[in-house]
Amino acid sequence: MKLFRRKPDKNHESSPSEFARQSEALIPAHVCMISGCHSEQTSADLRNAAALAELPNPAGRSGGACTSALLEILYRNRNKPITFQQVLLDLRKSLQNAGLDQIPQLTSSRPLDVQDTPFTLVGNPSGVRRAVLVGINYQGQSGEL
Repeated sequence: MKLFRRKPDKNHESSPSEFARQSEALIPAHVCMISGCHSEQTSADLRNAAALAELPNPAGRSGGACTSALLEILYRNRNKPITFQQVLLDLRKSLQNAGLDQIPQLTSSRPLDVQDTPFTLVGNPSGVRRAVLVGINYQGQSGEL
């Protein structure tokens, strides 16, 4: 099954608007995903999330390095707008300052102006909230993917 048709003739290639139309038909939701690292890297876990981020009461709990850094950035900027670009740059800087070599990535199902679009977990102007999924895959565990 072909999801996107590509015509072999250069004069008849799909336009960007046709690609966007086909993408929206296949993925009706606007999805933005921040992953903890490049696909060839491994995202680090922390024994003590407070070692990387100032979170409200981590109480020595363990957690993902990227997740902890993201929460710290969101708490720090809760009263002012921050763009997707700034969130991603702050994430990378925070992890680098912690001595980690993972590089967080941003993926979107639609074109996204990262420099001007405010970061939000509620992207729908109607205020309808969508699920946020944080997935962790521990190798060797019963729930390993």
